[in-house]
Amino acid sequence: MRVKNILFATFCLLFVQQINAQEGLPFYEHYLVADNYLINPSFAGSNAEILKVRGTHYSQWAGLEDAPSTQTLSAHGRVSNRLAAGFHAFNDRNGATSLRGVNVSAAYHIPIGDGFSYYDDQDENQFSFGLSYNGISQVFDRTKWNAQHPEDPYLQDTSYFLSYFNLGANVQYNGVYVGFSVLDMPLGDNRPIVNSIEPLPTWYYFQAGYKWNIADGIQLEPSVLMNLNSNSERQVDITMRSRFAMGHNAVRLGVNYRTDMDETGTQTLSLTPLINLEIGKLRLGYAYKMGLTDISKEAGDGHLISLGFDFGNPFYFGY
Repeated sequence: MRVKNILFATFCLLFVQQINAQEGLPFYEHYLVADNYLINPSFAGSNAEILKVRGTHYSQWAGLEDAPSTQTLSAHGRVSNRLAAGFHAFNDRNGATSLRGVNVSAAYHIPIGDGFSYYDDQDENQFSFGLSYNGISQVFDRTKWNAQHPEDPYLQDTSYFLSYFNLGANVQYNGVYVGFSVLDMPLGDNRPIVNSIEPLPTWYYFQAGYKWNIADGIQLEPSVLMNLNSNSERQVDITMRSRFAMGHNAVRLGVNYRTDMDETGTQTLSLTPLINLEIGKLRLGYAYKMGLTDISKEAGDGHLISLGFDFGNPFYFGY
């Protein structure tokens, strides 16, 4: 009985972190202001001419002390005609819990037709597939615990290292893109740390979108993303963006609507206005996440920002 009580207390301490983990690792929604590479390794080097670098910062539930805070840094690009490589790292702090991880990835791109999109010069007509590895360190800060029996042996292990494998594929053709990825497949013992559910369930992502040129320099991009996991949870993102190009600069405006579905029903999670600025090669992004659940309304909204640069790819020779 004593062990059960301690495990239950530990679960309560990590409750907020477990909510965040329901959608996978805490940075997966950063794709809204960064790029699809964070949720699908096959997007590494999707544009052969660009070496893409992005950094993101997300502050969740601004009204709570020790609220979740996540940072990412990513870079990816072609290293040969069809082969691409990528890297990203993340840091997440959430109360007594911290997560740090690194990811290395590779992707291969096969042109469709002549490989060039006459619909959008930012895309290439191609089929791509990729894979990646995540190494993640999870640490619990014992100084923030209030356990009745802190000397219990079940509470002595305060750090874990977890390894995961990811797969992905996507097709881009004249403004249409469709992607599929499987994330967080455990490479080791995925034993429970807190409860009977694995610490990080495997997620399956399905994504589709269409870039529609409605006028010269004006583009609409509706997209949908569905992710479901091995714990029978499902989330759906519906996003509408518009892009207004002015020479070498552009502004993107949009909104994202997110819902969650599980065995108990459907619940609206958030509504998120988005803005991205393209100033030459500089990329800036901001999202204001308005939580629509009861806990979000009490805890406050979130802020997601990104800063990046599209460098010329030194491995690109016009092939």
